[in-house]
Amino acid sequence: MLKDMPWLTAQRARLYVSGIALVLVLTQVRSLLLFYRAGGYGANDFLLGSDFLTFWAASLQILAGHAAEVYVPELHLLAERPYLRDGYEAFFYPPPMLILCVPLALAPYFVSFFVFIGVTASSFAAVIWRILRTPWALVAILAYAPVYLNAVAGQNAFLTASILGCGLGIMNRRPRLAGVILGLMVIKPHLALAVPIALIVTGRWRTLIWAGISSISLVVLSGLLFGLDTWLKFLDVSHSAGQALENGEVGFSLLQSVFAAARMLGAGAGTAYVIHGLAALGMVCVLVWMLRQKISPAAERSIIVLACLLVAPFSLFYDMLILALPLAWMLREWLKVGFPAWSKMVLGVTFLAPMVFYLPVLYQLSAVQPLPFGAPVIILFCWLLVRENTQTRQAAHGEPGGSAVRARSPLT
Repeated sequence: MLKDMPWLTAQRARLYVSGIALVLVLTQVRSLLLFYRAGGYGANDFLLGSDFLTFWAASLQILAGHAAEVYVPELHLLAERPYLRDGYEAFFYPPPMLILCVPLALAPYFVSFFVFIGVTASSFAAVIWRILRTPWALVAILAYAPVYLNAVAGQNAFLTASILGCGLGIMNRRPRLAGVILGLMVIKPHLALAVPIALIVTGRWRTLIWAGISSISLVVLSGLLFGLDTWLKFLDVSHSAGQALENGEVGFSLLQSVFAAARMLGAGAGTAYVIHGLAALGMVCVLVWMLRQKISPAAERSIIVLACLLVAPFSLFYDMLILALPLAWMLREWLKVGFPAWSKMVLGVTFLAPMVFYLPVLYQLSAVQPLPFGAPVIILFCWLLVRENTQTRQAAHGEPGGSAVRARSPLT
C-alpha cells in the first residue's frame, strides 16, 4: 500500500494539495488579521516577524554609523526595544549579512518586514516555478508549511533556498555564474558546508573558484564598509552563539539537527556533538559515494542540499524550507520517468512533516511541544536516493535485485 501508493494519482494529488493550500492560506489570513487588531503582536507579546527585527535593528545601528555595535548584545537590544516587548533577538550572522541589512531601517519596521518577505518569497517562488514549470507550483508552495513558518518568523530561508536552488540549478550550464551565486551563502555559511565538498568531488573547479571569489569579495567588502572591528566583535560573539546552541537557549525543539535530537533525548553537549559528528561524517561519505556514481542532475542536486542540511548542527525549523528544492527536483524527474518504490511515501512525509509537527503549535492549536522532524526526514530522503541509485546500478549490470527498479508507479 505505502510502497507504490497506486491510489495517489495526479488528479488526487492536486486535489489534496489544493485543499491544504486553501486551509493554510485562510489560517494565515486569520492570523494576520489578529496580528493587525493587536498592533502587530500575538499571544505572549509575540511580535510578527520577530526574527526580522534583528535585521531591522542592525540596519538602524549601521545607518547611525555604529555597525560594530550590532555584535554587542546590550546595544543591539536597545535598537530592538521600540518594537520588542520581551526577550532579545540576537544577531549571530557574519558581517556580509550586514550588507543586506543596510537599507532595511529606511522604512518603518512593519513596512520593511512585508517588503523583505515579499521580495525574498518571490525569488523563492521563481526558483520553484523554474524547476517544476507548471502553474501548480504556486499551489504547492502555498500548501508547504515552512513557507508560513518562515514568513511569520520573519526569517531569511526564502533567500537561502533561492541561492542554493539557483546556484545548483545552473552549475552545469553556467558554472561561473553558479559559483558567484553560491558564494552568496557566506551570509549563512553553515547551511552550505557540503557545497565545496560536492564541487571538489565532481571536479567543478570553475564553479568552486568563482564561489570562493564571490564569498571572499563579500568578506572584504564588509570589512571595508563596516571596519575590521566589526569582524573582531563578530568573532567574539560567535562564542556566545555556540553556548546558546549547546545550552538549548534557542530551544532544542526548534532546532532540526542530529545534535538537537540527541540533546532532547538526554545526551550531554559533548556526547551530542560526537553523535552529530558521526552522522555528519556518514552523510559526507554518502554524498561522496553518490556523486562518484552516474546519477541524474536532479538526484545530484538533491543529495547536495540534503547533505547541507544534515551536516549543519545549527539549523532551525524555518531552514527546512530548503527541503522544497529536493522535493521539486525529484518530483519533476519522477513525473517523467515514473515513481520508484517508496518515493511517493517519502515525498509525502517530507512535504507534510512540518505541517503536522509545527503548524498546530505556531497557530496555538496545540499545547504540545513541537518535535524536530528535520534530521529523520532528511535521512529518510537520503535513504530513498541511495536505494534508487543502488537498484538502478544493479539493473544496469543485470545483478539480482535490480529488476525492482523497473517497476515504477506513474502519477497519472
